Amino acid sequence: MSVKIENLTHVYSPKTPSAFTALKNINLEFDDHVFIALVGETGSGKSTLIQHLNGLLIPTEGCVYIKDYVIGNKKRKNKNLRELRHQVGLVFQFPEYQLFESTVEKDVMVGPKNFKMKDEQAREAAHEALDAVGIGPEFYSRSPFDLSGGEKRRVAIAGILAMKPDILILDEPVAGLDPAGVTDIMNLLVKLYNEGTSIILVTHDMDLVLEYANQVFALHNGELIYEGTPKNLFSSITEDMALEIPTIYTMINQLNKRGYHLNSENITNIEELVASIVKEKESRHE
Repeated sequence: MSVKIENLTHVYSPKTPSAFTALKNINLEFDDHVFIALVGETGSGKSTLIQHLNGLLIPTEGCVYIKDYVIGNKKRKNKNLRELRHQVGLVFQFPEYQLFESTVEKDVMVGPKNFKMKDEQAREAAHEALDAVGIGPEFYSRSPFDLSGGEKRRVAIAGILAMKPDILILDEPVAGLDPAGVTDIMNLLVKLYNEGTSIILVTHDMDLVLEYANQVFALHNGELIYEGTPKNLFSSITEDMALEIPTIYTMINQLNKRGYHLNSENITNIEELVASIVKEKESRHE
């Protein structure tokens, strides 16, 4: 499902003393089946942007085109938003905001039932989605509020997956999780991506961007300042972008200062870094 955004501007509380322009003339485009990272400092406009992708927010100016759907600032353009939200799923940063039913099973059934599925169909869709995120039958009758942070994230994601979206948008899905929880969630997103779902990941974690994303959009003060690959971004990053350098790049720079000749173009994670170090050491002894 291709997406095109043209001249998107969003102003909160327009025509009031507290008016604030969160997005300024955003233009971007991406094709089907992508793993996108959306990055930028807090307040750069990331959350505002993603809420335009399924019509939760309507542009002050400009348009969003998603497949055959058009979201614009004129009401006559904004038809079938309900169906669009079926195809573009959004998981908010704090999953407890999306969990409200008495049991995990009932909570994940809400979305399918909203789209007119009968109870048995909705239950089947919920079980399939829960299985996909690694939540077994022993959780079905539990309250979602009694789950761990990582389990809540999985249930929140399952609630969206049960509607079988083409695009899954996640706002800081690993925030606050321990390393094992981060790995579990990212492995899940890779699995979903490999099965055909497009992923849009909003994150401050540049290590995740480098390792998982194949395309990056960077925002700063409500403006789009970069679009391209992670490696190109981190090889040309400047201080005014307000983005951190991935830990792996810092390690490569420090090692190269100590006499190594490691190429960051070939390294995206610790395993590849170790392999590069070993390879260089072996070449020195040949």
